[in-house]
Amino acid sequence: MSERILLVDYENIQAVDLQTLPTDVMVRFVLGGKQGKLPSELAIHAHAMGDRFAYVRILSVERNACDFCIAFYLGEFLRHNPKAECVILSKDKKGFDPLVRHLTAERGLNVRRVSAQKEAFPGDHAPALENNFERLTTLLKKEKALPRKRKGLEGKVKSWFQQLSAEERSELTQRLFHDGFVSESDKSLTFVSARFRGA
Repeated sequence: MSERILLVDYENIQAVDLQTLPTDVMVRFVLGGKQGKLPSELAIHAHAMGDRFAYVRILSVERNACDFCIAFYLGEFLRHNPKAECVILSKDKKGFDPLVRHLTAERGLNVRRVSAQKEAFPGDHAPALENNFERLTTLLKKEKALPRKRKGLEGKVKSWFQQLSAEERSELTQRLFHDGFVSESDKSLTFVSARFRGA
């Protein structure tokens, strides 16, 4: 299998969940000059990745500073791994798309730009969702007082999965009902204890 790398324009996109990335993907973060540190939870997950994770902080706050840095590290990586799958996570279409078109059309390289993490490695998206659902049931199992209303449940899902989109969080919540972990009657929730013993 060829190597895979995710280059993150962290100045542009902060919604990144390292836990749900495929285990063979390397990650390179590029932080802008105004970003002094990573959130503690993200830093913990980054540390757990070992050599698969690295970051660089650009001290300049000038426009496009991070973009040029990402382009440099992309080229450096491709020089040593020309058959690698490279994904740039950034919403900056004007900055990256011309470069991506050139590298794919003129050089035959495997490079893409995506606007959300779930688009980065779509073939691996289902396992990631499965991991999130398993994590959700584990977290609920540890709660001393489970939410009694749907709004409270949605609030917990939002606080635990801030990196996910509203649509993805809604999918996780709905699966709890679909898979029989919780039921709703007269706007009150009932959690099925037998399901959580097996979670």
